[in-house]
Formats: sequence, structure tokens, C-alpha cells
Amino acid sequence: MSLAAAAAGRIVRTASAIVSRPSTTSHVLRVDGYSHLVGVLQPGEHVDSCVFDAGGHSWRLQLYPNGSNDQTNRSHIGVFLQLAAAGGHPSDGDGRVRARPRFSLVDVAGKPAPSRDAGVHGFYHGHYWGFKDFIAREELERSEYLRDDCFAIQCDVDVTTVRKCHDHPVFISQNISENHVSDTT
Repeated sequence: MSLAAAAAGRIVRTASAIVSRPSTTSHVLRVDGYSHLVGVLQPGEHVDSCVFDAGGHSWRLQLYPNGSNDQTNRSHIGVFLQLAAAGGHPSDGDGRVRARPRFSLVDVAGKPAPSRDAGVHGFYHGHYWGFKDFIAREELERSEYLRDDCFAIQCDVDVTTVRKCHDHPVFISQNISENHVSDTT
């Protein structure tokens, strides 16, 4: 029997919901042996952090200690957030996960410096977003954040998970002559 035939003489009520849940996860990447890393990697080469979970998805940080291949950024450290694997519910209907990464250096006491906000971006599996010019190497080397050839970067990841739900149709009998509604499910 079709939905229209089953609903004859009754009101059909369906419902759906969009549930949005924001979450923030902080991940700290510690770089021990900074000078050695700068010495062995070429511009455009990066090292990855371990994979971590944020908002039900797997992420990693990519660190470019000698910047990108772009001549203007070779004197800078680049840092990016990469979507390693999307969880079961992407934020957008097109498979993207919406996230907002913010990066900051962390001092020896564990206190983050003011962050650089990369803005909200739609991530696909393997896609990354961040800064080619997070900090100039010379600036880092003069700062309080590099101690004993170590420094740390904190990435705060805001992920908004959107889930869509749909309920099955409910048929409500309506006796027009009595002018009342009763549920017959």
C-alpha cells in the first residue's frame, strides 16, 4: 500500500531534525631536535604528527621546518592541519568536514601564545589547511618558545558535527464529524 493510500482520510505527519554539536580539541606537537630537523629536511618537505581524534574524525599536523618550495616562505616554519580520516558523519552533505584550526606556540610552562586563526575550512580526506608562514625561523630561534633545541605548537581544532535524523511517517486519524484527532499508530 502506498503512503498516499495509507494516509487517505488521515493527517500524515513526518519529522526530521538537524543536530549540531560543536567540539574543541587541543593537540600539542612537541619538536625535539629542531636544529637537526632543519638541517635534514629540504624546503617543501614536512614531518607529520601522530594521528589524533577531534570531533569524531582523525587528524594530524604537518610541520614544514624549512617552509614550502615557495621562495617567499623558505625562511618560515609552516604548519597545517590535515584530515587523516573522516568519521561516520561529515559536517556537510558533500562529504566535507568543517573545522577551524588555530595554531599557537607553547612556552615551557605549557601556556599557549596568542593563536593564529586559520578560519573555518571544509576538509576532505587528505586535505590540509594552515599557514606557510606560521613563524619566521629567525623569530622562533630568538624567542622564549625555543629552549634546549625544543619547541611546541598547539593546535585547537573546532569541529561542528551535523547529524540529520528522520522519523517515520505517523498517521493520525481524523474523524471530521467529531472534530477531534486521535493517534492510530
